[in-house]
Amino acid sequence: KTVKEILEEESCVPSRTIYIGASFGAYIGFHILSQLKDKFSGAILLDCGQNVGPDCSLKARIGLYFMRKFAEKMTNKAIMETMLGMGEKSKANYHLVECCYASGMFFEQGARQCDCLHAVAPAKIIPDLDFPIQFFNGAEDHRDSEDKWLSLCKDRERSLLKTYEEGDHFFCHDDRFVADMLERMDEFIKKVT
Repeated sequence: KTVKEILEEESCVPSRTIYIGASFGAYIGFHILSQLKDKFSGAILLDCGQNVGPDCSLKARIGLYFMRKFAEKMTNKAIMETMLGMGEKSKANYHLVECCYASGMFFEQGARQCDCLHAVAPAKIIPDLDFPIQFFNGAEDHRDSEDKWLSLCKDRERSLLKTYEEGDHFFCHDDRFVADMLERMDEFIKKVT
């Protein structure tokens, strides 16, 4: 099913529907929001402060190149072990494995996921969105465009950026930040729906 079909099947009312996505889900979100902007009243996007789109930096291009190569050469098991190793280095301790890994990751599509990431141009999409966006990032994650994304928001007055000091890519699973993040999300949703 498509996202549009799901929204219609669930009888989602655009004035009460918020898109929420993190990391790859945030980049997919930019695309979904650009195609279905009349179906949402806002968006909450996490871990998308690094521009990896067609106009990204050389550093990001190199990172994508290696991600793609690893994805093409490694088995799902090896990729999962690498990801879990990254998680163990993180201070994230709030249901990280259950939420991220137990739900099912499609690592066999890793190279295609890199292509998807690189195809999305947030700087071209964000200015066309009439609703507010709340961005969350970890200060220790890769991020070179979070301020730019915020400045491009058409509804700048209600759009927000929160960066958690000492937070990494898994900050939303770090119990130092979870309660604050959920409270901020709740406040944002109340304002825009």
